[in-house]
Amino acid sequence: MKKPPALRNNNGVVQVRLRLDGRDRFINRIGRWDDPVAQAKATAIAAQIWADHQQGILDASLLSYQPAVKGKEVGLLAALSKKAEATRQSSVIHAHRLLLAYGRPLKRRSDVEDLIAIYPRGIPFTSRLGVIAEHS
Repeated sequence: MKKPPALRNNNGVVQVRLRLDGRDRFINRIGRWDDPVAQAKATAIAAQIWADHQQGILDASLLSYQPAVKGKEVGLLAALSKKAEATRQSSVIHAHRLLLAYGRPLKRRSDVEDLIAIYPRGIPFTSRLGVIAEHS
């Protein structure tokens, strides 16, 4: 990425646009273009992407930068839920329950550290495998 992400008016909807690995990528579902709160959210998302890129910790899938959608599970929690229902593997079910108990999205490294700090004995190895298997 050579330059920071930019805001774009996509038919009256705010969109964050960035060029990553020679391809245009977009983050949507932020809000209406004429809404100042949506503009502020988009600016914050763009700034976080640029800061993570500069620090070398950019999530190339861009999933961690997606805004949460009211009433819908998105990202890791939704993926673990589907996998737990499909496979009925105890490690995946346990990882899903850990994330449900945590109750907040895991978008940053600090969120993961907070999750781990809640469990003084650490997160069981099999639960970590369930999470890792979902991302492969």
